[in-house]
Amino acid sequence: MVTTTAPFPVALILAAGRSSRTAPAHKLLASDAAGRAMLVRTTHHVLGSNVGQVLVVVPPDKPELQSLLQDAFPHTEKLGFCVAQDAALGLSASLRAGVTAAGKLGASSVLVCLGDMPLVSTELLNSLLAEQNRMNASAVAPDRGGRPGNPVVWDKSQFPALKQVEGDKGGRTILQKLGRAVHLVPAPLQELVDFDTPERLAAYARLG
Repeated sequence: MVTTTAPFPVALILAAGRSSRTAPAHKLLASDAAGRAMLVRTTHHVLGSNVGQVLVVVPPDKPELQSLLQDAFPHTEKLGFCVAQDAALGLSASLRAGVTAAGKLGASSVLVCLGDMPLVSTELLNSLLAEQNRMNASAVAPDRGGRPGNPVVWDKSQFPALKQVEGDKGGRTILQKLGRAVHLVPAPLQELVDFDTPERLAAYARLG
């Protein structure tokens, strides 16, 4: 008898950046018109998706980020945290820490989300996960004008490559190398907005 292992996708929410472009304000702590912090809004959508676990990757010097989410989602077993001890080295350090932690959980894939993209809907996240599972694709991303956007679902076959990325960047180079092996999923462009400048923080503050 041939047995198959059920997929176990793990979501990573990268929240360990220095938020230097919005300093002194920390973008992930910024509130919308309803008083919801950006990181809370992002995490709400990700927790609602069809992943087995959500790991929020945080820096060692910002305990308030973890406290914020623990207060917003008390007793939520699906929610966990991963501290990127070398977060100051850039985005790759957060990605490396998260992928390593997800691998230890037995993840079949990782859904890599950015903390400053709070408009990405649960529906879009589930579409990405479903496409990756259906096609067993190396990577699946939203279609952003013919190019892959964020967030991205990565098959476990790509974990070694993701852990080799260096500097203040994510998996863009890997996506470029994969080329047409990357599956693109139709996505509302209005969801694919990152709030990473003072002007965009002002726009976020007006959102309901």
